[in-house]
Amino acid sequence: MDENSLIERARSGDDDAFGQLVRLHQDRVYRTAVRLVGPEDAKDVTQEVFLKAYGELKKFHAKSALSTWLYRMTVNLALNYLRGMRRERDRRARYGPGVSPPPPSPDRGLLDQELTDAVWAAIDSLPERQRTAVVLHRFEGLSAAETAQVMGLSLGAVESLLHRAKQALLQSFQETGLRAGPNRHPPEKNTRNADPAGSNG
Repeated sequence: MDENSLIERARSGDDDAFGQLVRLHQDRVYRTAVRLVGPEDAKDVTQEVFLKAYGELKKFHAKSALSTWLYRMTVNLALNYLRGMRRERDRRARYGPGVSPPPPSPDRGLLDQELTDAVWAAIDSLPERQRTAVVLHRFEGLSAAETAQVMGLSLGAVESLLHRAKQALLQSFQETGLRAGPNRHPPEKNTRNADPAGSNG
């Protein structure tokens, strides 16, 4: 059964159909929550997202993809959670299901960990909207246009956020002596960490 049919059934009160939608999207919701609030609180945020989605699914009229709607809900709830709880914690361990890097080789382990820590520390220091744009665009793989739709901003605004984030990250890397090159780079599956904001922002 395709997703649109599941949505229609779920909107009509079919809990089994809603459960299938949850299974289709729970990994991406959880992964995004991990990257925004950290692993300890991501489960709570994920649960809240789907509880809210269950209550508001009748308001979803497919003007955007369900994934976009859920991304937007995840971002809003995660940021509200951080603001409400005034959490200032280390959120660098943000690897969700299927994206954890493999164990580093012994000769690279220390450098890889130092680089990963430095990159996430720099990302954590970004203003809220810049950090959100980077997470969605670079780590969730959304296009700039999709990121704009999730964040409720214009494409130009998101491109500006990504550009400013890239400049801030480059400055942070320069100040800390961090650089990406042939002899120093992030672990496999995270090679984009050295330029998290991308080159099109």
